[in-house]
Order: sequence, then C-alpha cells, then structure tokens
Amino acid sequence: MATTYLFRPKNPMLHHCSESFYKAMTFNLNSEKEADYLYYLTSVNVDNGLDIAKKIFKLNSGDTIYLFFFLIQSDYLVLTLILKAIAQIFSKDLKIYYMMHEPRFEKGRINPIKAFLIFIYHFLFGHLADKILLPSDKALFQAKTFIKPDKLYKLNLTFLSPLESLLQKNLQQLKCSWDNNKTFSLLGRIDIDKNPQGFLDLVNIINEYYPEQARFIRGGRDRNVDVPYDEELIIRFSSFLSDSAKSFLFGLTHFVVIPYSFSTQSGVLAEALSYGKLLIINDIPAFSSLKDLNFLFLVDFNNKDAILECIHKLLNMDICDYENRYWQAVKYFQEHHSETYLLKALKDIL
Repeated sequence: MATTYLFRPKNPMLHHCSESFYKAMTFNLNSEKEADYLYYLTSVNVDNGLDIAKKIFKLNSGDTIYLFFFLIQSDYLVLTLILKAIAQIFSKDLKIYYMMHEPRFEKGRINPIKAFLIFIYHFLFGHLADKILLPSDKALFQAKTFIKPDKLYKLNLTFLSPLESLLQKNLQQLKCSWDNNKTFSLLGRIDIDKNPQGFLDLVNIINEYYPEQARFIRGGRDRNVDVPYDEELIIRFSSFLSDSAKSFLFGLTHFVVIPYSFSTQSGVLAEALSYGKLLIINDIPAFSSLKDLNFLFLVDFNNKDAILECIHKLLNMDICDYENRYWQAVKYFQEHHSETYLLKALKDIL
C-alpha cells in the first residue's frame, strides 16, 4: 500500500504543480489503486508533521509513504530532515520527490547572495530526496553538476486542462473579433530578465505599421522593474492574476507574447497552450527545440525587421489557418503538459 502527500506551495503561481499532480493521482487511485491513500496539504505545521511521523513509525513492511514538494521552502527542508531520520532509524520506506525549477540561477538574474542560498537549498534537497523532478533540458543539465544522475527525472510543467466547452466558446469569440482587432498579450509576473521592453517594441511597431489593427493587454504584476507602458495603447490589469482572471484574459487573446531573455522554460508557455494560444517567443536557446511547431513563432526581439516580418505574417493569417493552429496548440498541451500526460509520466516516476 502507498500513502502519498502532496504539499501545495505557498507561492500561488506554482499551485498548478500540486493541483495537476493531485488530479492525475486521484484518477490513478480511482482506476487502479483503490487501497492507496492520497492527501493534499495546504501548509506545513506541527500537527500534520506529527501525523506523517506517526504513519512512518507504524508503516508495515512493503508499504511506502511518498512526499511531493514543488517549491523552495525552509519548512519543507526541516520536515524532510526529521522524517528522513525517523524512517532511517526504524527502517521504513519513505520516498521524497522534489521539483527543482531552476537548479542554478544564471549570473545577473537575481541577487548573488540569494542565488547562493538557493543553490545550498537545492544541494541539500538533492541529497535528501529520492527523485528530483526537472522541467527542462537546461534544468536537467544544471542539476547533473551537483546531484547524482540516477536521481534526476525530466518532467514537463503541468496544468489542469480547461474544459473543451470553454475552448470552443473562446474560439468563437476570437473568430468574431478577428477582422477588427487581433489581441496581443503579455501575461504573468514580469521581471527585468523577462524583457518587458521586447513587448513594448512589438506594440510600437504594430502601432506604427498597422495602426488600429490590434489591441494590447498587459496582465500581471511588474517586480523590481519600472516599465513605461503607453496607457493609450495598452490595456493594463496590474494586480496579481487569479486563475479566473487568467482564464478571462486568455479568452480575449489571440497571441501571447513571451519576450523572455533568460534560458529556462516558462510556465506561461504551457498555460497559454492549454487555451490554444499562438505564441510569439524570443529566439533564445531555451525555446529552440520548439521552433518547428506550427503555433509558435520565434523572433529576435532585438531585430525590428524580424519583428515586423512576424507581425505581417500574423496579421495576414487566414481565420481558418488560425483555427487550425489553435487546436494544434491545445493538442500539444494535452500531449506534453496536461494531467493526462502527467498520469502516464507518473508510472515511470513512482
């Protein structure tokens, strides 16, 4: 028998990790392992820590307890140290799984002291955990420099799938607005390394060469960066985006702009694909493996001519072509980032 604990991260932007795992594992329980137990914990406290410790102590031979963590939190590390010690003393089978989003931050991305502390945390968890889950080839390569390769497992970022009825409704609305205004959106929290200037350049180029043929949305917070948005051109939703707010904005958007300049994958990409969005992405190594996908447009955001060429292609796209690419994006999401994908991947992980 297996008992699994999923810990929801404090950071709401990473709730999609624990939520998609919970749905995939719930489906797995209902279809195959009705004797197993699954718990979804929203916090770490003394009570649930003691409860898990008692379960480890009483664990029968042949049974296993699994713990899944999806974010850097000091309480996760403390809990893991204590529970690992208990399991080792009493020879119990405890498995720790940790999702490591960025094993090493590139120089200049964040404060050097913070980057060093995060690395130490990852180093400790890399030795305590039984399996490290990594969302990209870049992260996998970085992790191999300080964690045993047999602990590492590449696993794409996953999100819950929107209802098909919602996708159909959104598509009909997007088709209705296609000939009037095509919507370009920059969504999610923005830092300096996410290159907000790239979005502004795209907005200005469209406004200069194709006036009144597009509208622009900036949804989400800006962190530690002062972005000079043109309030007359760009519709702003500057607060934190709840799930319902993101769903609403994705429903309005034809093209999601991802001008990021750092070299790791982004959750915005996968979530946008879940809503059938066509993507305009900065041509950097992190996204080079996606260059042949029909719904994705790689462009050098430092090259005005390249941006203009991409915009010309998008604004002159036939609506039937757009609809075809819309469903291709959804299909790609289902095959690589959905709870259905995760359900299959878990069979190799566990």
